[in-house]
Amino acid sequence: MTDTHSGADQKGEKHLPSQHSARNHVITFVLSIILTAIAFAAVAFEQVDIKSVVPFIFLLALIQAGFQLFVWMHLDQKGHQFQRIFIGGGAFVALLAVVAFSFWIWW
Repeated sequence: MTDTHSGADQKGEKHLPSQHSARNHVITFVLSIILTAIAFAAVAFEQVDIKSVVPFIFLLALIQAGFQLFVWMHLDQKGHQFQRIFIGGGAFVALLAVVAFSFWIWW
């Protein structure tokens, strides 16, 4: 019988302590707040050209979504290949839909 509470998995690898995970969560939370403040400041203080505000905010949103997927949803840990495949597939379908609708509206 294997001891599942020993802090090591079946291959003998040790798990990271919970403080490391908590530290990553706090850092990611602070970075998300900073990215939101940057987006707000870009619009409120008109620091970014009016034509590039939406792409700039979209870029910040993509970075923040990446933080949330990998840290809050634990996709940076082993054993989440199934979730990564489905998230990647969903992102591909969403991108394909945006491209298709763009061409549909354009012509």
